[in-house]
Amino acid sequence: MIITRLVILFTAPTEIGPLNAYVLTTTHAVNGIVSILAFAVLVIALVVLYEREAPRAGAFGALAFGVAVVGTMFMTGDWWYEAFAVPRLAEIAPDAIDTFVGGRLLAGGLTSFLLFGIGWTLYGAASTRAQVIPRSISITILVAGLMSGVPTWIFYLTGGVVHGMAFAWLGVWMLRAASVVRKSDAAAGR
Repeated sequence: MIITRLVILFTAPTEIGPLNAYVLTTTHAVNGIVSILAFAVLVIALVVLYEREAPRAGAFGALAFGVAVVGTMFMTGDWWYEAFAVPRLAEIAPDAIDTFVGGRLLAGGLTSFLLFGIGWTLYGAASTRAQVIPRSISITILVAGLMSGVPTWIFYLTGGVVHGMAFAWLGVWMLRAASVVRKSDAAAGR
């Protein structure tokens, strides 16, 4: 997640003309596919985290988990569209790129951002309430959700970087916690 968002921030043009050419590049193709995989891994990480937090997260945690899963699935679909449909459109109808955002396509894109942002904001709040992982990581997930739900270039992309950092931090914390348990078990002769 961190790498894919940074690639977009540093390589993708913001004007339509250069963007038409950019979506046909190898950079966009590879980053689009890796983005899809990143969102898939994010769902898996969420399931692992929720399994750990579910006993203390309650009904609010279950609701937040569900919305975060659905929002992440919507964003995965958005990235599938970006990775495969947009380049094809740029190939066969480059002038359409200027005006194709509207109607149901716009509604679907905005829904993806909103569900993703709301889901992860709720999940960060539920995680903070559950007090299973460090509060700072839970709050970082909440902030990432707030940022990622804003469908503007800089907020969404930096929110994705923050999201990736939160889960990298969580992974390090979980590995350290597991190491402490193993050492304690070894000391106790288990």
